[in-house]
Amino acid sequence: MTWTAVARKDFEDAIRSRWVAGLSALFVLLVSLAAYLVRPAPGQTISSNQVLNSLFVRDALVTTLVPLLALIVAYNAVVGERESGSLKLLLSLPHSRADVVFGKVAGRAGAIAAPIAVGFLLPAAILLVVPAVNFDVLSYVGYTLLTAVLGVVFVSIAVGFSTAASSSRRAVAGAIGIYFLFVPLWGAVRFPLQLYLGMGGGPSWLPLTGQQVLRMLRLINPTGSFKIVSNAFLQGSLYTGGSVNMQVSATLMLLVWILVPPLLGLLWFQEADL
Repeated sequence: MTWTAVARKDFEDAIRSRWVAGLSALFVLLVSLAAYLVRPAPGQTISSNQVLNSLFVRDALVTTLVPLLALIVAYNAVVGERESGSLKLLLSLPHSRADVVFGKVAGRAGAIAAPIAVGFLLPAAILLVVPAVNFDVLSYVGYTLLTAVLGVVFVSIAVGFSTAASSSRRAVAGAIGIYFLFVPLWGAVRFPLQLYLGMGGGPSWLPLTGQQVLRMLRLINPTGSFKIVSNAFLQGSLYTGGSVNMQVSATLMLLVWILVPPLLGLLWFQEADL
C-alpha cells in the first residue's frame, strides 16, 4: 500500500502552495465576517448553533464557497502531473495507478480540510468572548468536521474528473461546469420545478410522486445532502428525529460522492496511454 506515500507528498506540496495559504486567509476572513453579521441584537442571546445554521454561514458561505475552494485545490491533481511529465516518474516508483488516484484524493482532502479547520478557529474565538452567545463546543467541532466532509466530496469529484481529463484546460472547464451545476443552477432549476410538482404536475409515467422527485433531487446534490445532515446535527436530531430515512440516505449519498468519482476516473486511467 503506497497510496499513503503519494498522499503524504501531495499534501505537503499542496499545503505549501500560495493557493492554500490564500484560501485559508479568505476563509478565515469570510467566516469571521459571517459570525459578526449574525451577532445577537442588544439584550438578546443566541446559540453558536444558530450562527452556524444561519443563511450567512450555511448558504452564503459553506455550501457556496467550500465547493469552489475544493474544486480549485483538486482540479489539477492528476492531469497537471501528466502534462508536466512527472506522472511517468511517479509511476516508475512502486506505485500503482490506483495508489496515485486515491493518494491524490487523500492528499488534496487534507489540503482542503486544513483551511476549513483554520477558517472556523478564529470565529470560534470571537463567539467565545461574546457574552450573548451560548457556545456549544461539541456542535461547533462537529459542524467543522461535516464542512470538511463536504470539501472532501468536491475534492473527490474534481480528482475523478482530473484523472479522466486529457488536459488542464478540460479539467478547468469540468471544474467550472461541476460548480455551476451543483451550486447556482441546481437551485435555479429546483425552485420552479418545486412549484410545478407542488401543483400536481409531473410525468404520469414516472413511478414517483412529485414530493419523492423533489426529495431525490435534494439528495443527489452533495450540498443538499450536506444541509440535511448538518441541519439535523445542529438541531440535535441526527438519526433520531422524524426524518431518519432522509438523514441516512443523505449520509450514504455523501459517501457515494466520495467513492464513485475517483473509481470512475481510475477505470479510465487504468487503460490510458500516458
